[in-house]
Amino acid sequence: MEPNEWLVILNPVSGRGRALRSQAEIVRLLEQHEMRHSLAISRFHGHTIELVSAAISAGCRRLLVAGGDGSLSEAVNGIMAQDVVPATEILLATLPVGTGNDWARSHMVPAHWPAAVALAASETSAVHDAGLAEFGDGSRRWFINVAGLGFDAAVVERKMARGFGPMAYVLGLLGALWSYRPVPVQVSLDGDDPRDARILVHFAALGRHCGGGMLIAPEAVPDDGCFDSVLVKAMTRLEVLANLKRLFDGTLPSHPKVEARTCTTIQVAAPAALGVEADGEPVGHTPVTFRVLPRAIRVVVPPKSA
Repeated sequence: MEPNEWLVILNPVSGRGRALRSQAEIVRLLEQHEMRHSLAISRFHGHTIELVSAAISAGCRRLLVAGGDGSLSEAVNGIMAQDVVPATEILLATLPVGTGNDWARSHMVPAHWPAAVALAASETSAVHDAGLAEFGDGSRRWFINVAGLGFDAAVVERKMARGFGPMAYVLGLLGALWSYRPVPVQVSLDGDDPRDARILVHFAALGRHCGGGMLIAPEAVPDDGCFDSVLVKAMTRLEVLANLKRLFDGTLPSHPKVEARTCTTIQVAAPAALGVEADGEPVGHTPVTFRVLPRAIRVVVPPKSA
């Protein structure tokens, strides 16, 4: 591939098949902006990682992902895992097709497809932080938005098992609430001595939104070299229900049972393995270390966000 040619990856699952059904419309928009491109369809979980890695090896330097947060995250992993060129030499754009589109929401990427394609064609970009989750078994996963563990990961697993929809996370939360119990963990931020805590959920946030619009880290800055660590201590079911609105109105960090601060590393261990999600995808289990990789990836964003 030529460096100025775009690899456009369609996720046939995102948005309940919307990208694949709208392939002709997407091609028309690309041609309208004279964007030289090749099309690829992601056929299975993890396929986008392979497609991106192979395209970069073949000379590709521009990627447009027509999908949701999970598709974008897989593209990030394909970029970060390769060693052909520095990651910041790859231009990554998104056409928001998923039901959540939290990364696009945080960065004001237009939901209107013609505007989103026009933005990609403009190549207006910024270099932003990435996150890295390293697990006890030696595996690792990069992420671009938010990682979480505890109740959050349980909700993500339930959401994936039942399918996607605009209210998938909230419905998964309500469904998981009756069986989930707060769990004991050991947490260390920036190398501090580990401390014991009983948590409901712990987020490592680069972006502000997750879960289809939840504003869990309203002060997060994507290029400050830090996570916004948001740790929610144990709550009763009634407390969770009474504070659901805080997930969406930006007041979660101010709750008395929430500890919020910035840091560059987060280490979490637990007596029993806890699920970990990153960018809305189950990716592993504790013990886990989250690290910020400052200004590690180049993304197409509107001028204000850049």
